[in-house]
Amino acid sequence: MLKYHESDIRTIALVGHRASGKTTLADALLHTAHAVDRMGSVEDGTSVSDYDDEEHKHHFSIDTSILHLEHEGKFVNLLDAPGYPDFVGAALEALNAVETAVIVISAVNGIEVNTRRMFNEAGVHGLTRLLVINKCDADNVHFPELIAAIQDTFGKKCVLFNVPDAVGPNFKGVVSVLNPPDKVPPGCPVNPKEVRSQLVDAIVECDEAMMEKYLTEGNLSVEELEGAVAKAVEAGTVVPIFCTAAKKEAGVPELLHALSTYSSTPWHAKVRLGDYLHGHNGHEHDFDEADEKGQFLGVVFKTVNDRFVGNLSFIRILSGKLDAAHPLLNVRTGKTARVSQLLMIQGKTNQPVPEAYPGDVIAVAKVEDLHIGDTVAFSKDAPKLPHPDFPKPMFGLAVEPKHRGDEQKISQGLHKIADEDPTFKVTHDAQTHELVINGVSQLHLDVIQHRLKKRFDLE
Repeated sequence: MLKYHESDIRTIALVGHRASGKTTLADALLHTAHAVDRMGSVEDGTSVSDYDDEEHKHHFSIDTSILHLEHEGKFVNLLDAPGYPDFVGAALEALNAVETAVIVISAVNGIEVNTRRMFNEAGVHGLTRLLVINKCDADNVHFPELIAAIQDTFGKKCVLFNVPDAVGPNFKGVVSVLNPPDKVPPGCPVNPKEVRSQLVDAIVECDEAMMEKYLTEGNLSVEELEGAVAKAVEAGTVVPIFCTAAKKEAGVPELLHALSTYSSTPWHAKVRLGDYLHGHNGHEHDFDEADEKGQFLGVVFKTVNDRFVGNLSFIRILSGKLDAAHPLLNVRTGKTARVSQLLMIQGKTNQPVPEAYPGDVIAVAKVEDLHIGDTVAFSKDAPKLPHPDFPKPMFGLAVEPKHRGDEQKISQGLHKIADEDPTFKVTHDAQTHELVINGVSQLHLDVIQHRLKKRFDLE
């Protein structure tokens, strides 16, 4: 891995409803960027992102996977989050670690429960948002109606950046809206020339000088508009809509270019957290440049108890440089710990790296008492970042061991799993003396029990 300047790092979450094709899209992005030699498949169990046995069994994501690729001089961290509402905790973890959220929509199913939730949650987190209409090669795609529904639900700021050259099995690629060809393919469900004005209006809204020129002269060059897109997207006056068929990798090169060009830099974290970091609780954190020259600050957004590696804590670097030479301070506890090495993650594999910078997502192994939401730093004067909010688990079951004598082992195993899942809780009922597990749903608790069996050989 080459060392990238923080301005060339992008950290992005893929979120949305189940079966919208997020994981297939992640595999397609990796393959298109030549990060992998062969495109993975959810169906045959070769996906780089979905590698857990339970994910192979069900053919859907359960945890957020950490991926990365390099493209057009940018280093892109991809966090592929589950789409089932049952595993919403993992999706919210991903949003806590990124600057940009890509909300994936099935061209067939349209806007669903988790589509709305992830779009709104990304807005609450102050993230840059992009929409991807995936599965444009499927049957029964009603494209104009879907665009109307998106704009009715999320606002007119959602504008097409490209359109399919056809819908259904004939879909081969996309046509630019900003720079449409003279001859539009006859299969386009929407004429890009006819919707171009919506895109231009949205772009110029965030730039007064450009708006004045547009109103005065009635036109702007493609180069002028292209140069203003990133600013408009980060400002939220534009939410781009891109079209793909991930299995075919159709529309994926254009999306990859957009992610490299329009998604926010790590500096966007300063915009979101700057008011909190400057002077909060009497602390003044050197966050002005959000780069390696500032004080190190990071946040733990995910933890895993790996049977081979041990405790893995995933850290998003917010400012400064992290290396193994300095003891890592847990701001919550005030305790420090040595870090043996930093790990860059690609699905189920990892690679040691000497250091990490703002925007990077890395893992550290065997550092005890690090929990989701913990702030990590080098300085004892570092601020403690606000703890992320997660939904309270409301679905409860009383459980007992299959084999007598396993009560304590099961309790310990479940508590370890609870450490890595903020939507799962373990309690003891004081009146009935029963062990009670609480989660989001029956499916959620079924997966928890499968993990207990797999990791600790307990039922």
